[in-house]
Formats: sequence, structure tokens, C-alpha cells
Amino acid sequence: MIINKKLVSFCLSILISAVLHAQVEAAHLFSKGSSATGFGLFLHAGAPVSTADEVSGEAGLYYFSPDGSHMAFAPILLGFRHTLDRSGTGFYLEPVAGYSFGGTDIQKTDASGAPLYNSSGNEIDQKIAGVTAGMGFGYIIPSASLPLNFGLRYEHLFVSGDPSQNMISFRISYSLAAARRAR
Repeated sequence: MIINKKLVSFCLSILISAVLHAQVEAAHLFSKGSSATGFGLFLHAGAPVSTADEVSGEAGLYYFSPDGSHMAFAPILLGFRHTLDRSGTGFYLEPVAGYSFGGTDIQKTDASGAPLYNSSGNEIDQKIAGVTAGMGFGYIIPSASLPLNFGLRYEHLFVSGDPSQNMISFRISYSLAAARRAR
């Protein structure tokens, strides 16, 4: 049953991304005591500041399901993409920073591992929201007709009072800015 839910969720994400011209990525989230592989959607926009560099903005949505729990978060990031050969395509580095909004149903515990409850007797869930920073590395194919971007990115989500989250993702996307530069 869990595999069917994951398959349906993945198919829906591809459909939504196709309609919105968004991009899909596979991601692995890990922190103290948990680890999960999931998927994400993102919209990436860039404004060239030179032939080789662009200021970028990105909004994303990620979903993970470690051990039957659920985690979802939406980062809003600003970055600076620098192509190493100064052409606007090829290998690039892209530091990013911003804020992630999200939630989880993983119950918070105290130092001894006992579950925590609020004054109403309801369980308190861990937070998954906070300042986010990371670094991306990738390659943009120099082609006017099919400028694909293959990239790896590491992001760290700084969460106050709960375990910080780390994410490594692999993404394939269509680079509109590279297509415009190649024409």
C-alpha cells in the first residue's frame, strides 16, 4: 500500500511539474536519528548579470516519508550562479540562501526520549522550518534547442530546538536562460 501511495504521489508531481513547467528532483534528507529519500518540485528563475553569471531565485516543495512519518517543506531561496568557463553554460557553482517553511508529524521527545505533550495533552511535533543555506554544482549543456541542467545540491536547514535537516539532491532541469544566450 505504501508503494502505491508513493507511486501515485510521484506521478502527480510529474504531472503538476509538466503543467507548471516546474522541475523535478530526487532528494535525500538526513538528520540526527532519521533519513529518507523523497522527491521535490522547484521553479527556478535567473536574471543574468553578465555572460557567465546570474542572480537566481527559487521556490520549491519537498516531501519525505521516513519510517511512516511525514515531512514536507517549501524553501524560498536566492542564489548566484557562476559558470566556471565564463560562457553561461558548462560547469557552474551556485551558493543559495533563504528560508524554508514546513511541517512534520514526527513527535518531539525530551533528552531521555520520552514524548512531549502540550497543556491540552496533544503531542508536540518537531519543526522543519528555518533559515536555509546550501551550495550547488552542475553542468548546463550548451545547446539552444535543449539546454539541460544536471546538478547536485547540498542544503542545510537550520532549525531551532529540533534536529537540523541536511538534504542532498540530484536535479535535471531545462535552462531557459542558457537557451536565450545560445541563440
